Formats: sequence, C-alpha cells, structure tokens
Amino acid sequence: MLEAREIGFQNLSEIIDIKVLPCQEKYVASNAVTVAQFHYEPSAWMRGLWDGDTAIGLIAMINPLVESPSFEEGDPDDGGYLWRLMIGVDHQGKGYGRAAMQVAFDQARAWGFDKLYTSTVQGENSPQVFYEKLGLSVTGRMVCTEVEMVGPIPK
Repeated sequence: MLEAREIGFQNLSEIIDIKVLPCQEKYVASNAVTVAQFHYEPSAWMRGLWDGDTAIGLIAMINPLVESPSFEEGDPDDGGYLWRLMIGVDHQGKGYGRAAMQVAFDQARAWGFDKLYTSTVQGENSPQVFYEKLGLSVTGRMVCTEVEMVGPIPK
C-alpha cells in the first residue's frame, strides 16, 4: 500500500537512488534535483512514496496560495499544482502512479482546492496520456516549454 512520507536524513539516499527508464529522463527531473529545488521553493510540499520498507518514488506539489518568487503573472491560483511525480522503473505498471495521483488529489483538497494542475513535456513517452486517463486535459497554456493540464479532483 502506497504511503507518502516526509524525506529526511535517514531516508534521503533511498529516494535519490530511484531512477526512471532512460527514455523517460527528459520528462521528469531526478529526485536529487527535486529535493534540492524543494528547499528553495517556499510554496512546495514534497514526500517520498513508499510501499512498506521500499522507496518507490517521489511526489512534489505547489500551493499557489503561498507566496513564492517563482510565480509568474498569469499562473493559476485556483488549484493545487502537481510539480513532480516520479515512480521508479522497478515499480512502474503496478498502480503506484494512480495511487500517487490520489495523494496529489488529497493534498490539493486539503489546501481547499477542487482542481489539480500539472504540466508535461510532450513526446512519445510523455505522461500526458496517463494524466488524461485520470481526467486532466490540456488548457492550451504553456508553462515554460511544458503543456499545462488541469482537471477536477475526484470526489
């Protein structure tokens, strides 16, 4: 069963060591990069994803109601933002991605939102189709070089 846990000194190495397939590397930053960026993003929420004693991935989100120097004019503030979602290569295809999205939906709901945003690089191995299956759709807005998506939080 998937559990989202805080990342600290005792479990940091296990989270950093998780990798994706080489063909997926252009779609998600490494966990080391995400952990480093988290410490400089005041609006960020981040957790390691675990199944029992096994680290299987990482999730990071942005609360747009918390002031941040990274926000730009026009950025939506009416939904939680899934910043990073990474499931390790050895754990993909086992339902962990869907379970992690439930964590994202629950966190956005806890912040008081009824929708969730994310963005994705387009391409052959892009996670865009995964997000679409969960009810997110393309907004038409670009976030840097990524396509923005949004969807309602399931009840």
